[in-house]
Amino acid sequence: MSIMNRPDHSRQQQTFTIQQALDLGVQHHTARDLSTAEGIYQQILKADPNQPDALHLLGVIAHQVGKSDVAEELITKALSIKPDWAEAHANLGNALMAQGKLDEAAASHRKALEIKPDFAEVHNNLGNALKELGRLEEAVASYRKAIAIKPGHLESHSNLGTALRDLGKLNEAEASHRKSLEIHSSFAAGHYNLHPFLLDPGNMEASIECMHKAVELDPESTNYRFYLGMLLDYSGKSRDAKTHFDLVENGARSGRAKLDAWRYIKSANDKIPPMVGSSFEGFKIGFDAAKSDGLVLEFGVRFGTTIRQIAAIANQEVHGFDSFEGLPDAWHNEPKGSYSTKGVIPSVQENVILHSGWFEDTLPDFINKHEAPVRFMNVDCDIYRSTKTVLDLLAKQIVAGTVISFDEYIGNETWRDDEFKAFQEAALQYGWNYEYLCFSFVSKQVVVRIN
Repeated sequence: MSIMNRPDHSRQQQTFTIQQALDLGVQHHTARDLSTAEGIYQQILKADPNQPDALHLLGVIAHQVGKSDVAEELITKALSIKPDWAEAHANLGNALMAQGKLDEAAASHRKALEIKPDFAEVHNNLGNALKELGRLEEAVASYRKAIAIKPGHLESHSNLGTALRDLGKLNEAEASHRKSLEIHSSFAAGHYNLHPFLLDPGNMEASIECMHKAVELDPESTNYRFYLGMLLDYSGKSRDAKTHFDLVENGARSGRAKLDAWRYIKSANDKIPPMVGSSFEGFKIGFDAAKSDGLVLEFGVRFGTTIRQIAAIANQEVHGFDSFEGLPDAWHNEPKGSYSTKGVIPSVQENVILHSGWFEDTLPDFINKHEAPVRFMNVDCDIYRSTKTVLDLLAKQIVAGTVISFDEYIGNETWRDDEFKAFQEAALQYGWNYEYLCFSFVSKQVVVRIN
């Protein structure tokens, strides 16, 4: 079978076989000339609508240009024709992942690995899906498999570091990020990923040096510029910080929101509170400050990642509350139901008791049975309404000495409308005096003590 391709330089038509056309399309595709490659693949499908390579590669292009639903359809059709195709299963997993279909993405990656067990990139991508599903230990295992197969796989080392950080294994996480920079010292994200592990309120120089390198390697990143400016400003080098902050001010709204939050944090206490690089460090500071006996609570459990960390620190009974059905309302660009576990309850330690349901339904009965003050609570509600519900219902039990960790408090574009707003209103309504014990723009966390 032959197809007609575009005219050559002599303006005479050339006839290509399907394989020749595929080879030409792949050449353009590899050169990132996606439009030309797409046209060639479409010509092939006109000649043979069930040509699996053209369907697959057209699906890959659809994913590359953000049309992952189209990619899913095309690659699924290719696999119906050629089912034992590791690369197509892997790319279908990528398309599903982009749509938030995490379980299906993981299944596609596992299918690819059944066919091709030594596919390092797919072990990495499976790790990404498992990480998003909150199955961090499994994600770590997948990243380690990728590294065992391909020790120089930069992305796997970087992703392993992030997963280990989320597990609270900070020394191992730092080592993974350092390894990524041994592999590729010009990896800007690697320098950014390393900087939180080097934060030291008494001496920020090592962390500042990391962010200087990140900015040198990617000077257009206003995100890197914000972090470098913040570290310089925190260290009293406000004139040096201004150069970077000016660029952030003229950049994307997300950067301006971070800068607004930083200026708020600077002014909120008499002294700028310590900066930490992970939620786990924030929890440790919070528990060290939570001297009084009382309840330990979490609102927004989802996959159980943070409640497991809290339970390991608390040395007492911990209560977690979540509907496990996702957000009760739309949250700006996130639709209602986002972050659902589809009713799946996470595995937690024996000292954790989970209460499934909406806060307004489960918390009143709990309060009737548990009248003790709150010692420590982690509020990971994201949205204003849910945070307000928690604070209003527990207001009488939030007393001097109560420590509250808020996730998603700073750093989002809409931070002033979410958990921050709910707490500020509650503090005014209930007369709470408070101080910030620490903050993190990496985890968007603040830890507050009621005084």
